[in-house]
Order: sequence, then structure tokens, then C-alpha cells
Amino acid sequence: MSADEDAADAVLSDVEEEDDPIPIAIPSPSQEDVSVERFRELAGELERERALRQAAEDSKSELQDKFLRLKSLAHEAIKKRDECAKQRDQAAKEKEEALEAKGKIAEELNQTKKLQDDVMKQRDEFARQLDEAVKARDGFQSEMENSRHMLVSGIEKISGKVSSFKNFAAAGLPRSQKYSGFPAVAYGVIKRTNEIVEELVRQIDATTKSRNEAREQMEQRNYEIAIEVSQLEATIGRLREELEKKSSSVESLEKSVADNHEKLLEVERQLSEKTQMEEKEAAETRLLVSEYDEKLRKLETEMESLRPLLVDQLNLVGQIHDQLYDVIKIVNSNQSDSDISESLFLPQQTDMGENIRASVAGMESIHELTRIVLEKAKDSTAEKIHEVKKLNETIDQLNKEKEQISSLLRSALSKRMASDPASRTNELFQAAENGLRDSGIDFKFNKVLVASQDNNGPPNTEEDEIYTLAGALENIVKASQLEIIELQHSVEELRAESSLLKEHIEGQAKELAYRLQRIEELEEKERVANESVEGLMLDIAAAEEEITRWKVAAEEEAAAGKTVEQEVMAQLSVLKQELEEARQSMSESEQKLKSKEETVAAAMAAREAAEKSLRLADTRASRLRDRVEELSRLLEEFETREDSRGRNQSRYVCWPWQWLGLDFVGTTTRPEMQQQQQTSNEMELSEPFL
Repeated sequence: MSADEDAADAVLSDVEEEDDPIPIAIPSPSQEDVSVERFRELAGELERERALRQAAEDSKSELQDKFLRLKSLAHEAIKKRDECAKQRDQAAKEKEEALEAKGKIAEELNQTKKLQDDVMKQRDEFARQLDEAVKARDGFQSEMENSRHMLVSGIEKISGKVSSFKNFAAAGLPRSQKYSGFPAVAYGVIKRTNEIVEELVRQIDATTKSRNEAREQMEQRNYEIAIEVSQLEATIGRLREELEKKSSSVESLEKSVADNHEKLLEVERQLSEKTQMEEKEAAETRLLVSEYDEKLRKLETEMESLRPLLVDQLNLVGQIHDQLYDVIKIVNSNQSDSDISESLFLPQQTDMGENIRASVAGMESIHELTRIVLEKAKDSTAEKIHEVKKLNETIDQLNKEKEQISSLLRSALSKRMASDPASRTNELFQAAENGLRDSGIDFKFNKVLVASQDNNGPPNTEEDEIYTLAGALENIVKASQLEIIELQHSVEELRAESSLLKEHIEGQAKELAYRLQRIEELEEKERVANESVEGLMLDIAAAEEEITRWKVAAEEEAAAGKTVEQEVMAQLSVLKQELEEARQSMSESEQKLKSKEETVAAAMAAREAAEKSLRLADTRASRLRDRVEELSRLLEEFETREDSRGRNQSRYVCWPWQWLGLDFVGTTTRPEMQQQQQTSNEMELSEPFL
């Protein structure tokens, strides 16, 4: 850096030393040599010099803008390249971690794939930016060609135009009220010359100032270009080191791929062993399933054999229910029981569960009917016993009443025998009727007396009345005895019937208990059979699920191994492709850097040419400045001489060419001076192209 700074200082010192205008020996022309045409030629040269300077400054500013754009593009390319290098370093680190952790290889492969996609996108973006930079460089070259063509064409046009710097002829020559005629024209020419000289001096000062600023900017730009070139060299070295690292990482990845291939072979062998074991287990489960199917068929045959027994049992249950229903109707003949219904337990030949449920419901109904029959039998026996007790009591009471009546009759007869026999007989009959009515027998002795009177005629004697009364009493006693005997027979029949009903009910209860026990045993067997069937079905389903699960797991593991192998191979191919692309991109970047270096060298050469043209312009400007000063001095001398001479020379009024240094009236010019002036003008015009 110090050497570069010394070189830059040396260049600056050389340039600063060259800033001092070189003294140019300009022969002082005489008053006769100064002419209007010469003055116009000098003004045209000044204008052409200004146009050339302006074109050089414009081209220099365009070159600076293009250099700035190229610099920004180079910085962006360097940034993208650094980002790509960082991302590639991160991908290499992730690959090393993938080698260390075998269990996380799938996740790391996915991450590296994502990173590779990002790197591919960034590489495409970098390629696009490089293409844009190439396009910009091509545009810059075309613009350089256009600017060169424009400079050439502009110089050609400027050589043909004199008034392109400023249109002084638009308003005409300045005029004065003091002078008229030729002095007025001379005054206008002098005034316009002063204006042109002032404009040239102002433009020369501005050009000098802009030249100094451009020189400083060019020096700064040279310093920046040197820094950028050093940075580019450092980045090229880093890229080469990264390329070496990438090649080593690719070799390590190839080794890891070989290891992974061996591991995959081991995994495939283990998978084959697992599949063989699973096939053996599947065969065992098939044997178990066949055994369970045989057991199920046996259970189904047993159920089919038990089905007719269940149908017979259901028929018997219906018959028992109908018989109990008839017994209840017989026992409960006087009352209507709406809660008891007839048998609706019909056997079905298809559904065994429905038959069992119907049998259970029938046994429950039979149990309820037996309970009702038992209650009704108890009620009927209690009623019969109560009636028998009442009949015994009535018999005892009748016997007692009979004794009382007999005693009353005896006493009444003994009493009536002594009194009126008719009245006594009536009273006796009345007392007997009252006694019978009290005992519960409604009997009228008047009917007996009327019947006896109709049969035997009017009673004649007391003995007939007594016999009649005794016969009536005897008939009453016989009727009551017959009724008592009938009641005793009915009581005995009811007792025998109640005992039969009790025996029948006990037999039905025993049979019902046996049926219920049998039904419970059948239900228990059915439940056990259903549970065993369900257990067998669950075992079969579990075995099938286990078989399918093992098969799916084996297939998935084999597919995962194949996919892992394919992914590793694909990753290896992608890495190789990326390495080749990185090498190609490195070569392309080196070529682009070379082209950029060439463009920088061309730009530096252009800058040197511009500096040379600026130096030449400075020298020409200094020469023109000296000439303008000389012309202004000559004009001032001419004005002083004109004031001193007066107006006595009339021939100069019409022909003032000698005042302006022209020789149109016969004055001879020096050919050496004209040739020297022409050669100097040609050299000044050809200096920018050199």
C-alpha cells in the first residue's frame, strides 16, 4: 500500500508540476498583422477547444458512472459469493453431523436437501446477476463506441460551425449613440470581442476548476480500484481453498455412502430374517385359527342339537301356562282377572336366542301363575273351612234349638192342655215359628194347619192337633238333617278337591323349579359358549392384526431402507453435480474477474488518455489566454492610437482594415508567420486524438 501511495504522490506531483503553463513565445504582431479574420479564427478555435473540453468532461463523467455501476455489481457478486460459501460451509457441517448421528440421517438429509435447493436458487441468482453484469459491460462497451463516434462526429461538426459556443449574432453587434459609421462598427466589434473574451476567460476558469476536481476524483478512483483488485485476489484465493475443502468433503461423503451401503445390506438381511420369523408365526396363527374354527363348528352342532330340546321345552312351558290359566279360571270363576293373559310363547325354528328368551319369559309367567293359583287355592280353602265351621255351628245351634223347641213344646202342651185348646195351639204354633225364625228357619205352621184341615176336615179333638204339630216338627227336623248331611258331603268334597289342588300345585311347583334350573343351566352353557366364541373371534382378529402389522412393518422397513439408499445415492450424485457446477462457476468467475481486470486496465488507460487530453486542453487554454490577452492589449493600443490621431485621415474611414491587422488594400503579409500559425492550429486540433 505504501508503494502505491508513493507512486500516486509522484503522479500527482508530476501533474501539479505540469499545471504551470509553459511559456509560449508568441511573436507580437504588428498593427498591420492584426485583422478581423484572424480574430475570428482565434474565436472559433476557442469555441472548438471549449466544445472538445466539454465532450471530454462528459465522456469522463459517463466513464465514472459506469465504473461506479461496475463496482456496485462487483460488490453484489462478492456478497452473493460469500453467502454461497457460508451456506456451503453450513451444508458441510450438517453432513458431518449426519455421519456422527445415524438415527437422525433422514432428518439431516432433508435439511441438506433444503440447503441444496437454497444454494441452487442462490447460484441461479448469482448467475443471473453475472449475466446482468455481462450485459452491463456490453452496454458499457457499446456506449464507449457511441461516445467515440459522437466525439468524432462532434469534432467534425464543430470544425464546420463557429457560432455553436454562444449565439452572439442573434442580437447583432452592439451600437453606441456617441459613434456613427465606421467608429460605431469598430465600437461594436470591440464590444463583442470584449464579451467573447470575458466568456472565454470565465469558461477557462470553470474548466480549470473542474479539471482539478476531476483529477482528485480520478486519483480517488484509482485508489479504490487498487483496493478492489486486492480484494478480488483475496476472494479468488478463498474460493480455491473452499474448492479444495469441498473436494475433501465429497471424498468423505463417498466413503460414508459405501458404509451406508454395507449397513443397508445388513438391514436387508435382518429384514429377511424377520420376515421368515413372521411367516412362521403366521403359520402358527393359521393353525390356531383352524383349531378355533373346529371348536366353533362343534359348538354350533351342539347348539343345533339343543335347539329341538329348547323348542320342546318352550312347547311344554306354553302347555303348563295354559293349564295353570285354566286352573285359575276354575278357581276364580266368579271374578275376572284382567292381569292374566293366555300363552303367547310360540317356538321359533330359526333364532335360538329368541327361543331361550321366550322360554325364560314363559317360566316367569308360569311362576307368576303358580303364585296366583296358590293364593287362590289358599283363599278358596279358607273360605270352605270357614263355611264348614259356619255349618257346624248352625248344626249345633239347630240341635240346641231342637232341644229347646222340644222342651218348649212339652211345656206349652202341658200348659195348653189345661186351657183353651184352640188358642193354646195357635199360641204354641206362634212360639214355635218365632223360635224357628230365631234359629234361621222361616216356617209357617198356618200352612200346615190349613193343609191338615183340608185333608182331615176340621179338628175335632186336641189329640189331632198334637199329632199334626209333632209331624210338622218331625218334617222340619228331617229337612234340616238332610241339609246338614248335604253340607257335610260338600265340605268333604271341597276338602278332597283342595288336597288334590295342593298336590297338583306342589307337583307343578317342583316341575317349574326343575324347568327353571334346566333353563338356567342352558343359559349358563349358552353364555359360556358365546364367551368362548367371542374370545376365539377376538384371538383370531388379534392374530390377523398382528400378522398384518408385522407384514406392514417389514414392508415399510424394507421400503425405508431402499428409499434411504436411493436418497443417499441421489444426494451423492447431487453433491458431485454441485461440485462440478462449483468448479464451473469458479472458472467462470475467474474468467469474469480477468475480464473485469481487463476492463479496469482499459478504464485506467482511458483515464490516462483523458488526463493527457485535459493537460493538452490546459496548455491550449493557456495559449489561447495569452493570445486573448495579447489581442486585448493590441485593441487597447489601437484605441489609444485612434484617440491620438484624430479624424484627419479620411481614407481609413472607408478602409479600416489596416487597423484590424488585415491587408486588403495592398499590404503584404509575411508567409512564414501564416505558415507557423496554420501548423500551430493543426497541432492543437490533433492533440486530443493523439
